[in-house]
Amino acid sequence: MLFIEIAPIIILLTLIISALIAVKIKISSFSTIDVIFAILGTILGLIITFLNLIYSNNYLITIGPLVTIASLLHLKYRSKLLANSIDLNMYLNNRALKIIQTIYWVCILIALISYYQAKPYHRPAIFFFSISLAVSSLGLEILSRTYEKDIQLYALISKILILSLILRFSAYFISPYPVGSDPWRHADLIKGISIYGTIYLPQISEYYSNYPLMHLYASISGLIGNLTTKDAMFIIGMVLTISTIFIYIIVKKITNSIPLALFSMLLINFSDFHIQWSIQIIAMSFGIAIYAMTIYLLIEQNEKITPIYKILTILAICIITWTHTVSSFICIVSLISLYIGSFIYERLYANKCNYAKLRVNNTLFTFFLLILTCHWTDPKYPFLKGITTVLINSLSMDADFLGRGPVSNVGDSWFSILDILGFLILIFFGVIGSLHSLSKEHQTKTKVSLIFMLVVLFSIFFIFPVMGIRNILPYRWPAFIYTTFVLFSGIGIFKISTIFKYRCHKVIFISMLLILFSFFMITNSVTDMDSPVYGKNLNQKMIWTESEMEMFANINSSSDDIIVSDLQTTENIFITYLKRDNVATYLLTPRGVLDWEYMGNKVLTWRKTSLDRPVQVKPYESPDMLLGSDFKHNLDNNYHAIYNSGEAKEYLGVNNR
Repeated sequence: MLFIEIAPIIILLTLIISALIAVKIKISSFSTIDVIFAILGTILGLIITFLNLIYSNNYLITIGPLVTIASLLHLKYRSKLLANSIDLNMYLNNRALKIIQTIYWVCILIALISYYQAKPYHRPAIFFFSISLAVSSLGLEILSRTYEKDIQLYALISKILILSLILRFSAYFISPYPVGSDPWRHADLIKGISIYGTIYLPQISEYYSNYPLMHLYASISGLIGNLTTKDAMFIIGMVLTISTIFIYIIVKKITNSIPLALFSMLLINFSDFHIQWSIQIIAMSFGIAIYAMTIYLLIEQNEKITPIYKILTILAICIITWTHTVSSFICIVSLISLYIGSFIYERLYANKCNYAKLRVNNTLFTFFLLILTCHWTDPKYPFLKGITTVLINSLSMDADFLGRGPVSNVGDSWFSILDILGFLILIFFGVIGSLHSLSKEHQTKTKVSLIFMLVVLFSIFFIFPVMGIRNILPYRWPAFIYTTFVLFSGIGIFKISTIFKYRCHKVIFISMLLILFSFFMITNSVTDMDSPVYGKNLNQKMIWTESEMEMFANINSSSDDIIVSDLQTTENIFITYLKRDNVATYLLTPRGVLDWEYMGNKVLTWRKTSLDRPVQVKPYESPDMLLGSDFKHNLDNNYHAIYNSGEAKEYLGVNNR
């Protein structure tokens, strides 16, 4: 209830700040495209801000004011923001560059040493701070190079990838078992393919068998490299990381700016949702990489496209279709949006000729739609029928506008603002960069079409959950949105930096911004499940230790009773990994409290992490629940402890003695 209680104060502060900015705005013409959209952005931000009086969470309470203020700042500093090109060069001397390079390598060394000396299953705070400082130094180096030699470019790309892989490696190999929830089932399929040589396994869901390309790729990589399943899956994470090179190529083609292209590549490598899916490896991880390549193939500036691009585009569409449903759905939504966006551009700017053209045509769209429909209506697994049925059921139910189902005992927290602070930084500067790209002086057909596409994707990401429609997994969409949104965030950062008159102020602004951005991106609830620096109650610890796994294996082999545990342990460990069916999940009564009567005569598992971090209980729609010390005391007083691994315990119900 914290955010809805402070909503009136936030609204008042937003109105005051907006008024202070607005009184100093001097616009000669209100008919230009960027001014019109800036005014619309201001109004939209205020509407979102006032929605907090009805329902409020960490996103609504922050995004509304940010969109409003960003739009007004564009209007206030419009003449400065639109002046000159989008390039930003710090022109640091050789001595300063050497210091920056030294800081980068020293930070990497500190990060590696701290990781090596840390306790098992833990990454210390100094590790994250060292990575953030290295990101900042790398950003300053990017903005200080002249790029007269290609070796400078290749060196910076290598530095970005090295730092990114160190971060992702540290989180992925924090445990010898899969990290997250869905990766357990994908690991099981990859292992089965490697052993039996087929994707049609009786213990595997038909869904995964019909979208096998990522699993085949990982399985083949494992066989060729003689890797374990865990190691083979990280090959997919490496593919996703290396695919960020396409972000560099995309931005370079659109803007012809090497610093901006490298800066955008740096931003996406340390963006939370992109990091998440290279740690929690699923089929979509491979789909994100193919999506980036597809966007690159669609953004081609040459007048005559060669046959090789046509073949590669068709191949990319086929691969993403057989890789993951959400990835292919987002891809076709993006394609349609780009196609419509090109017509919107011609209407807005009355310009049918522009040097940056998009290769989206009727033939490509028809081919993609046809192949997607054929695969989704496959009788072996009619995905389209299933998803349509779920959608119709959602729409036919009572309106769930701004509804969120049962209330969790994990209340609102200021830490949840820090949890999305990196995302908010991207949004703020992305709005400014988008408005800059809509101006007559800096518009291109490609940028305007991409902005329209991003508006569509963001609308689905935010509006569908608000309306109670969640079967298209909107929480996974940001990883795809980041692929092109970092371009506009980079432009926004570059242009805001031009407001500062002195170079030292620009250096301080960029370095502090990158430290804040990267630190809160790599320590939030989706990228740091193992060692939260703040807000432990924000996310589950979906990392299981070897001692826990040994205890689960022992109780699985020694007991025929029903084993009750939290939802993730039940599904991932007992059902998927140990192949046990005789299990159950902590159950809530209709009043929203634990059903001790139901669990009284069963074997219960308890994880130490549930003292200060939430777990998921049934019904599935319920939010995470913080069990806390009361749950532990109840178990100690009314159950018999039969196994203690240090990190977890097994309890036997009284009636089972």
